[in-house]
Amino acid sequence: MLKSLGLIQIFVLLVVAALFIMTWDFGRRVIENVQLVQAAQAADAELAHVEQVNAQLKQLKKDVTTDTWVAKKARADLHYALQNETLFIPAATPPAPAASAPAVVPSPAPPRPIWQDWLEAIFGPSQ
Repeated sequence: MLKSLGLIQIFVLLVVAALFIMTWDFGRRVIENVQLVQAAQAADAELAHVEQVNAQLKQLKKDVTTDTWVAKKARADLHYALQNETLFIPAATPPAPAASAPAVVPSPAPPRPIWQDWLEAIFGPSQ
C-alpha cells in the first residue's frame, strides 16, 4: 500500500511540475507577444510621422522650385523690389532705456554663534 501511495505522489508531483513548466512557458510567450505588438505599434507611429515629414519636404521642394516663391523670398529676406515699386522698410524701434539697478544695501553681519564666544574665552582670540 505504501508503494502505491508513493507512486501516486510521484505521479502527482510530475503532473504538477509539467503544469508549472507549461504555465511558465505560456506566460513567457504571452509577454513576448505583447512586447512584439508594442514594438510594431511604435514602428507604425514612427513610420507615419516620417511619411508626414517626407510629404511636407516634397511640398516644400515643389514650392522652392517655382519663380513666385523665389521672388517672394527675395522680397522678404533680401528686401528686393520690382521695377517702379517703392520699397518701404520700417525702422526698428529703439530699445527702452534700461532701468537703473537698485542700490545694494549690505546686509548686517550675522550674529556670532555662542560656541565661537566659548572658543575665544577658552583659547583666546584667533589672530
